[in-house]
Amino acid sequence: MPLFLVNLGMTISILAFYVGFWFRFRNNRLHRIFNTIGILFNLCAAIYLLSLKYLFGGLDSAGFVPVFDRTIIDIHRAFAALALVLMLLTGWSGFAGKKGFHRKLNFVFLPLYTLVYLSGLFLFRSGN
Repeated sequence: MPLFLVNLGMTISILAFYVGFWFRFRNNRLHRIFNTIGILFNLCAAIYLLSLKYLFGGLDSAGFVPVFDRTIIDIHRAFAALALVLMLLTGWSGFAGKKGFHRKLNFVFLPLYTLVYLSGLFLFRSGN
């Protein structure tokens, strides 16, 4: 169940980001709403995942079974951390009205986050 919840939160997040991206020129209000939803779901899923790892006995005890070598998982985590920073910077620059910076960040963040999301779906399987 914990793996399902993490994947569900990240799935809602990426769907909200792409819906928000679609609204970027059509309706700025909906663009902001959907991207804020994406940020919130991403942060909730990430905090839940990190709390399982560091506060509640590790991912093994939560039922996460790694499918790939530890090196691949660590590379995924490094890119996920980079995507998290880019997500927060993109959200901040959008709300602060820094359009040029926001657009440049978005063209790096969204493809990177998509790759991190897709790779995360295959790194673990549920052991419960």
